[in-house]
Amino acid sequence: MQMTSTGTIDRISVARALGDQTRARIVGSLGVRALCVCELRVALSLSQATVSDHLSVLFEAGLLKSSKRSYWTLYAIRDDLPPEILKFMSLLTDQVHAQFPDDRNRLTDVPPFACSVGSKKMSVALRRAGQHSRKSNPDK
Repeated sequence: MQMTSTGTIDRISVARALGDQTRARIVGSLGVRALCVCELRVALSLSQATVSDHLSVLFEAGLLKSSKRSYWTLYAIRDDLPPEILKFMSLLTDQVHAQFPDDRNRLTDVPPFACSVGSKKMSVALRRAGQHSRKSNPDK
């Protein structure tokens, strides 16, 4: 967690990290459950590199924790953040779910550890997630 010289959390770093729409969408997805990069990639329809870059910013700001499960790294929102930051992240998650419902819909269609699924099964899961997204928002 980034701290100021007085030993308090650096709220400017937190604000910078959360001030990006893509990072807000990542926080919204992590508000549902801990996820690996592959699951976030599918849920947000972004490249793995983009997701990884944004996760790095959130992680460096001290907002996320990570844990290893076999070959995969799971990311989750830290539960030891100051209460006002946790409250803000909860409100942000609510708004993201309202503004980007397709993210959550795709997340429910993604198999856990999407990266471990064979390439043929993965392409079917991606296709289904994309179809679900288009059905719920025909303007895309």
